[in-house]
Amino acid sequence: MACYSCIPLLVAVNNAGENPALFSGTWRIGAIVIYAALVWKFYRPLFSFEILKLVGRRIVTAKYRLLVLLTIVSSADYALFALSTRFIDIAVTSILFEIWPVIAMLVLAGLYGQSIKRLARQISFLVALCFVGFIFVVASQTGGFATLFDSVSTSPVGLIAGFVPAVAALAVTSFSVCAFKCGAMLSEDSELVAKATSANVVAPLDRFGTVAVFIFGNLVSIPISIGLGLTPVFPTDTAILFSSTSVWIASGGIFLAIGAIFWQRANAMANHVGINAMGYLTPIFSLLLLMAFQHIGDVEADYLIIGAAAIVTANLLINFEAERLLGFKALVISLWICGTFAYLRDPGGWGWLARTDGYFDVLGLSATVFALILSFRTYRLSGRIQEEDDRGFALFEELAELERQGVINSESRISEYVLTLNRREGRELAAAYGEVHRVLNAALVQAQGTGRERLVTAIVELNRLAHSRQRGINFGEICALFLLAGMVVSIALFSRPAEVSGLTGFLVEMFAMLFPAVILFLGFNVL
Repeated sequence: MACYSCIPLLVAVNNAGENPALFSGTWRIGAIVIYAALVWKFYRPLFSFEILKLVGRRIVTAKYRLLVLLTIVSSADYALFALSTRFIDIAVTSILFEIWPVIAMLVLAGLYGQSIKRLARQISFLVALCFVGFIFVVASQTGGFATLFDSVSTSPVGLIAGFVPAVAALAVTSFSVCAFKCGAMLSEDSELVAKATSANVVAPLDRFGTVAVFIFGNLVSIPISIGLGLTPVFPTDTAILFSSTSVWIASGGIFLAIGAIFWQRANAMANHVGINAMGYLTPIFSLLLLMAFQHIGDVEADYLIIGAAAIVTANLLINFEAERLLGFKALVISLWICGTFAYLRDPGGWGWLARTDGYFDVLGLSATVFALILSFRTYRLSGRIQEEDDRGFALFEELAELERQGVINSESRISEYVLTLNRREGRELAAAYGEVHRVLNAALVQAQGTGRERLVTAIVELNRLAHSRQRGINFGEICALFLLAGMVVSIALFSRPAEVSGLTGFLVEMFAMLFPAVILFLGFNVL
């Protein structure tokens, strides 16, 4: 992320927009040098004509062909990026380009067999928070969105000529993850694994495969880019051209190749495509660097802070184990929402906020009633859950014993279905109940004596457990809870005590962030 954040500044400083094709070609030469050095350092025993021929034979087969082709296409990303800066402001290009993490995550999910639906269910909410933060980063430009679009070419043709390459760049750069998949596939190739084992190579083979595909893709794209850059399509002053070329080569090795290597390693180590959401941090640092070197105007610090907080928060939740807990996500996101509101509710900006002497009195009353109802509900619910769990465990033991005694067919897997009854999803509960009921009724027909009596008792307990599990919520109680929660949040955020300032004012703002966030979190857990 740090490496990629520097690239817009390099494009601006080195006038890459003057000849984007030549910039891309020489930039990739530097990348190849670093890739080759990496292979030489960690995979020297595999640096032979025989191994290279083996890898070459593999990557031109049908299984690899599309992935390799997309990797070659991805080499055009920064050429398109630089081309866009010829027509529109580099801040606009950078912000548009940095939407690529969403596309990259979807491509990776498809390549590594993670269900898009499952991925969406797991992290889409957090990626949406990243995107909200991204919008705040856009708005942090002086004047917000209006200034951004005022800064681009006044000509409609120039506007289109700038936006189309930027959007194309964000699409094709996402295809570079195809090289990661190629690397993973090559690391499982039996012939390559055998040669690496006999050569005592201990470094991960997936990195070798990925770098090999990157090198191959660059070797194809470099002559095309340089050839196009030397044509009259991009006329460039010769002195500027040769002074910039060495910088382009060096920066390609340092920022592009090293960034790509760390990116591949992060995906291999994390084993979760959500790690790529960290790419949303890139526009923040890109804008700060461009601003520091005076390539864009001043940035609105408030919006940049809020956007950065949203992106960092979402990244932490995506990539930490805690993100598996939905309630924890709800609490952190509630804190961000309430904190953003409290941060922006400046008296001069939001003068409609009500001021009242009874702020804490009214708030305390509604919060107390909310807490009492929630406490009673939680007490009843926790007692009922414990009772149901005890019943379920007792039924499980009883049926397991009947299986051991041969009263119930041991191949029916009835014990597994009883455990499924502990879940609360309606369809799973109904299916498990139906299967257990069917098996017990079938066994009841054959059973005699004590076994029959125990089966009847088990059926009665099963019906009681299922009935308890399927009992619905108290709708009136839920409505009352959410009505009170809405009142508490509204009072806390949309009104203030009369005339507070200094330390007291600061504490009130902290209270306005924390208290409503906790109420929202508790309300979420009621669901």
